[in-house]
Amino acid sequence: MATILVSLFVLLWVRTQGFVSGREISPTTFLMRDFQFYEIPLLHWQITPIRRTASTAKTAIYLRQNKLILDPATPTARWHLVQISRGFTGSTPADAQLLADQLSLQQTPNEYWRQWSIDHPEHAKRFWPVIQRLADRELYLLMPPLFELAQRKQSLDELNTRIDAILARQYHDLILDMRAAKRDDLAAGLLEEALLDFPNDAALKKLAVPSKPPLPSKPPLPSKPPLPSKRSAT
Repeated sequence: MATILVSLFVLLWVRTQGFVSGREISPTTFLMRDFQFYEIPLLHWQITPIRRTASTAKTAIYLRQNKLILDPATPTARWHLVQISRGFTGSTPADAQLLADQLSLQQTPNEYWRQWSIDHPEHAKRFWPVIQRLADRELYLLMPPLFELAQRKQSLDELNTRIDAILARQYHDLILDMRAAKRDDLAAGLLEEALLDFPNDAALKKLAVPSKPPLPSKPPLPSKPPLPSKRSAT
């Protein structure tokens, strides 16, 4: 009887606390999929196969169909976590949710960014490849100012200029933050990407110049002994 009770308790515990669900996004195609499986709680040992179902937003489908983002010929192999939920702990968002939320943003009767792309086709041709490039680099944190910028009424030239200015500044600040956190390898990689996109940006080029170490201070010269006075000499 005790064994049965223990088994029922373990089964209930796994059933409630071991259920894992979440969402992933492809940084190259913007396809999204939901997943779920069971694991041993606390130990995080997966005990059932992962079940996946497509959950791609209509905006992402529109972008691919209209070639507003590059669609690789081979199936996507990279997926970034959008959010994950374990048991009753609630959903934990990841950086990629910043993009997933925008792609799913609703505005009756269409998703907001799908309609925006229809209404602003030339702006969309410039905007979405930038977003795709940031997603591929896992730089989702740089996206919110760009989505805010795109909603303004502006010419295509103004959009181009402002996108470059915002991204160059964000790269600059992020590189400084990484250096301050002693993450020099990450800072170097970010600087390489930034200079690839903005080779003529003065602030970024300045970051690429190694700072000169301070010159060693010279030791003070020994003081000369005082000359004897004429009176003491006599």
